[in-house]
Amino acid sequence: MEEQKLDVRKLDLPLTGQKPSIGEKKPSAGEQKLSVGDGIVGMLNVFVDPKGTAQRIPAPLSWLWPVISVTIIYVVFGYLMLPYTMAVIDLRMNQQNVPPEQAERARSIAHMIYQFLPVVTPLFVILFTLLFAWLVSAMGSIAGLRAKFRDIFSLMAACALIPALQTAATYVVLRAKGDEITSQEQLTPPFGLDIFLQDIHGGLLALVNFFSIFEVWYLVVLTFALAYLAKSSKGKAFFALTPVWLIPLVIRVIQGMFQNTPGS
Repeated sequence: MEEQKLDVRKLDLPLTGQKPSIGEKKPSAGEQKLSVGDGIVGMLNVFVDPKGTAQRIPAPLSWLWPVISVTIIYVVFGYLMLPYTMAVIDLRMNQQNVPPEQAERARSIAHMIYQFLPVVTPLFVILFTLLFAWLVSAMGSIAGLRAKFRDIFSLMAACALIPALQTAATYVVLRAKGDEITSQEQLTPPFGLDIFLQDIHGGLLALVNFFSIFEVWYLVVLTFALAYLAKSSKGKAFFALTPVWLIPLVIRVIQGMFQNTPGS
């Protein structure tokens, strides 16, 4: 009777003598330990790769790099925009029927306050990002999204770089045109359908101007990234993001309704 030889090479057993665990899986790429550098890469991917950004959101300090970048952008271009902002303030003061001394005093106070606006703006952006991240978390819990508040804030901070680009683009357009500032509307140049709608003002202009190419880009990237981060559908992700675009839209339209039209 011949002895049957056992070919150990055909057995999937570890050479260390340990028994293989049932259902043991190798860690996937998304489950691998992320480094601080991955957070920076994820932030840079936000413009073209929402999935890549979402994959790197759990990295340490992934929220810090976009916060620093957004702060730098708003401070730099806030100061570059000061001459245009001051021109609008002076125009409003000239349109009010007040004594010259009182108008000059009000102008000086307004100029002094707006000098600090570029420094304060990033703080407001971060605070509103925290607020909207909390609202998205609340809406997400209703929709059944599985995502931590920390990760949602980090993702929204990274995506905030896209609206920050609009601030830079606004300065470039105003600088290139070189027109005299005669209304508040000129500080929000058209980046959407309002390019083709020249004779609208007030609330309707604010509505059309709000959905610029940067805003649409921001919402699309944020929706896709949140859907991947929370492992949910894009419809649920967009539902959770409703406060992110609806609240600013309402505020913008109300402001537009009370805004002066050119030459008025």
